[in-house]
Amino acid sequence: MANPPDGVVLGPSRVNIDPAPYCGLDYAYLNRTACEVTMDDPVCTPEEDSLNYQCNLCDTELVHSMTQLLLHGLATGSVDSSTGDIFKSPASVAVGMRAELAGYLIQRSETLVRESINGGEDHSDQLIKASTRPTEFMSDLIDDFVASKRNILSHVSGFLSSESRLNKIKEFLQKLETENFWAQDERKATGETILKSIDTKCIFHCPERFDMPDKLSEHLSQCKFRMVNCVNDGCAVSCSAIHMEEHGTVCPFKLIPCEQLCEQHVMRCEMDKHCATVCPMKLINCPFYEVGCETAFSQCCLDKHCSGFLQIHLMYILKVITRRNTFVNDMDQRLQLLEKVQSLNELAGALDVRALTLITKEQESKIKKLEQDLKAQEAKMKKLESDFRSRK
Repeated sequence: MANPPDGVVLGPSRVNIDPAPYCGLDYAYLNRTACEVTMDDPVCTPEEDSLNYQCNLCDTELVHSMTQLLLHGLATGSVDSSTGDIFKSPASVAVGMRAELAGYLIQRSETLVRESINGGEDHSDQLIKASTRPTEFMSDLIDDFVASKRNILSHVSGFLSSESRLNKIKEFLQKLETENFWAQDERKATGETILKSIDTKCIFHCPERFDMPDKLSEHLSQCKFRMVNCVNDGCAVSCSAIHMEEHGTVCPFKLIPCEQLCEQHVMRCEMDKHCATVCPMKLINCPFYEVGCETAFSQCCLDKHCSGFLQIHLMYILKVITRRNTFVNDMDQRLQLLEKVQSLNELAGALDVRALTLITKEQESKIKKLEQDLKAQEAKMKKLESDFRSRK
């Protein structure tokens, strides 16, 4: 028998789990066939036994989200279980915690489906969430697991919502990622196992099985969960075919019609630049806007507008020239007036200087006359003094 293609499991939906990370668990239970957890027919028929080639593909985006939840749950459980214990650290309990977490999630998810099939407890609400919102269901299970691992100090009021706890979880999560403590492939296998257990409606994984490998190979080339690459130049995204249409609505490298309805197709990430610069449908102002034409039109209509409104543009220019000539004449007149005023001021200033000079000269002549009179009086006084002395 030929080796099965990638993404294929031989046998009646058997999911093999590596026992290494799950020490102490019942692996016969964890590795049971998927037909034991099928809603419609829990018993494998002879016809199903002949379908030895199963498509094992899942929604890769969903599985990736589940792997992130697993790592965060491990970090949280490790921090909460070792808080305040001087003999324990998150790293020291992480190995055992990883195995416990994986086993707990697998067992809880499969037990939920088994009890629903067997008509046991009513888990309809949980089953609906599990089959339609797997990540929410898994997050709830992880919260239950983490809560069961908290020690007494972790239950101290306020600690669970403290910034210190959140920082410790974040730091330990980064350490787990850096050291690749729980490999991506291992977490992916665990996530796929849980997903196939709870996805009873086969919304997120492919349940198809075949009796011949060539039939399976043909199916794998068309399966909606196959991995496909984005066909847009420059885009490196790879995802399940079921999500490619949704990716196309946001892919930055996809060629889409111009938003301004020009004939070009432009990459989504270049659309804003295209519309603001080279797009022929870009709105622009008329080149004669400054002289009065306030019409706005598409860039491609520039020549048509200018040729169609040539006379109007000439009239706008003529009006501007006329206004400018009037303005120039007005400024010339004002300049002439200013020059006249300046001349008058200079003349007035000159007249003021001449009058001041005359006044000064008049004052100086008066001062000289007073000085002469003073000297004459002094001479008279001296004469009177000498006469008075001679008489004595």
